[in-house]
Amino acid sequence: MLRDRKEELSLLFALAGFVIFGFSFIFTKQALSVSSLFVMLAARFSLAFIILNLLILTGKFKINLKKGNLGLLLLLGVVQPIIYFICESYGIKLSATSFVGTILALIPMVSLVFGVVLLKEKVKALQVFCTLASVFGVILTAMGQASGTFSWAGFALLIGAVFSASLFNIISRKISVDFSAFERTYVMFALGSVTFVLIALIQNGNNLQEMIIAPLTDFDFIVPIIFLAGLSSVGAFLMINYAMTYLDVARIAIFGNITTVISILVGVIILKESFGLYQLLGSIIIITSVYVVNRPALSRKIKMRKNESIK
Repeated sequence: MLRDRKEELSLLFALAGFVIFGFSFIFTKQALSVSSLFVMLAARFSLAFIILNLLILTGKFKINLKKGNLGLLLLLGVVQPIIYFICESYGIKLSATSFVGTILALIPMVSLVFGVVLLKEKVKALQVFCTLASVFGVILTAMGQASGTFSWAGFALLIGAVFSASLFNIISRKISVDFSAFERTYVMFALGSVTFVLIALIQNGNNLQEMIIAPLTDFDFIVPIIFLAGLSSVGAFLMINYAMTYLDVARIAIFGNITTVISILVGVIILKESFGLYQLLGSIIIITSVYVVNRPALSRKIKMRKNESIK
């Protein structure tokens, strides 16, 4: 019973986390209009790390890093956010938007393969089919976007992002038996904040005024950073790391493509971008795939609640 409730909560957290990620693109774009990439990342993860430490001071969250494989925990923080954000950011810069969406859509498929090979998780044919269908859905949405030039460097960086995101799913799942979602998130943000601050200092060492003072006095930077640090980092990653504790990799990874649907809706509603047939069909396929993969758990919960009401 308790396991089922935690599984249900994990499904809700996974959905909520990736929905938040879908909104993060517009805030990232706004912040980058004021500052450089690594200044933005440094501010985002430093504020997120501060928030986690404030949560510790409340006494409701504790950290104990001596009870499991510390090496894997540190590796988790290296692949996400450090490697992933560097690869994704520069990959986006060098590639067409449609190509970026198509490549990043491979994350659920690669995660599924890693889960089978590295964690010995069992997957059903339906899970494989739905994962492939969600990839096709993202490709459909990308077909309706503007094309651009191809870059081998951009391709390599995006593949790096795919592998780092997939490894994050695997490692977080594997070490969830030893480290809580809060502990995993804490180490991720500690490593991320230190790394991105150092890179930002190296890039802007001779111009700290422009690096620190200028962005922090501009609401076009402050508001996005509060969202990116508070919701898109602390909130979303805590929920996703929690979900990793109770859901197998194949089930949670497919939620990632929900981000594509949300980002499209945000673009249409807020940025007044076009919404065509390809985007509609792709979004329907993605949402349907996510639902079908997780339908057994949802059906089980509905049945359980009906039985409880009868009693």
